[in-house]
Amino acid sequence: MKKVGTLALIILSTQLFAQTPDQKSDDVQKGLARKIEVKNEGWVRGGLLNIGINQAMLENWAAGGERMSLAVNGQFNGFIARTKGSTAFENTLDLYYGLNYVASSAFVPRKLDDRIDFSSRYGLQPKKWTTSKSKFKRSTYFTGLFRFQSQFTEGFNYEQPNWQNNPISEFMAPAYFTLALGAEFRPNPNFSFFLSPLAAKYTSVKSKYTNNASAFGVEQGKTGRLELGAYMTTKYKTALTKNIMYNTRLDLYSNYLAKNTVVNGVITKRDNPGNIDILWDNFFAMKISKFIGAGLGFTLLYDNDQPGQKNKTKMVNGIETPDYGPLGWAQLKQVLNVGFSYKIK
Repeated sequence: MKKVGTLALIILSTQLFAQTPDQKSDDVQKGLARKIEVKNEGWVRGGLLNIGINQAMLENWAAGGERMSLAVNGQFNGFIARTKGSTAFENTLDLYYGLNYVASSAFVPRKLDDRIDFSSRYGLQPKKWTTSKSKFKRSTYFTGLFRFQSQFTEGFNYEQPNWQNNPISEFMAPAYFTLALGAEFRPNPNFSFFLSPLAAKYTSVKSKYTNNASAFGVEQGKTGRLELGAYMTTKYKTALTKNIMYNTRLDLYSNYLAKNTVVNGVITKRDNPGNIDILWDNFFAMKISKFIGAGLGFTLLYDNDQPGQKNKTKMVNGIETPDYGPLGWAQLKQVLNVGFSYKIK
């Protein structure tokens, strides 16, 4: 019996190790393909909802102050995605809105925040890349991206007199549409890098905002502007501690068609492909208890076509022209809220 058992073991071992290198490679590839397919099957979704409220009241307060005030901030960041085999499909939606009510302005609400940002991307890779030994190939997709950006309600410059009757923006004015073709590298669910050498960007506004002057990069008398350039967007998220999550997103856009505007030999608008638009979002989500949390957001925006409400100018040969400095037109936004927080799984 021992001899028979030993002979059977020898025969089995011979069969296992007698495979050709090609057979071994095929088995490894098939096994890796099965592993990847199981790992990437199904839809993945998630999100975070934050609603913060800040309230104060003073009555006969000797040191002075606003008698009553109430500030409300809301933020939603959600996504739904599916990665399977050689395809990747992802949709993200970011919504921001905030209002401030104070007694001195008869509790007429003033906006603190207002933003709609939706993006959808679909990626495809050669099937051989799904089982490649190279992590770069397994994580890279040829991708098409669509992005829509706008706001919910009218916006005002509260420093202007009679501002209630002079909105400077509203829903779909402006509205930004971006369509880009490129490649995306996504080695894990927490990081992605998309680069497009061919990205079309269209800005739409209503005619009432461009009747007297240009607005949001759209020339006076027009309602739209088309740009063609290069686009890059990268996202990263990580848990700094058990209760603190950090999310960041950086977008860069260069318009190939950009050129300076010259009036009587003076540059009244400086623009070129090297003048890159920047949008950098940062958000810290802090969990205090199951339904109580804090959120700290910081956004940097630089766009040569959107100087902001307090853009600097100077006189050149009797002509008022923009005063361009190192990021002199940078726009900053910071929001802190503490209140209801719910993580969607």
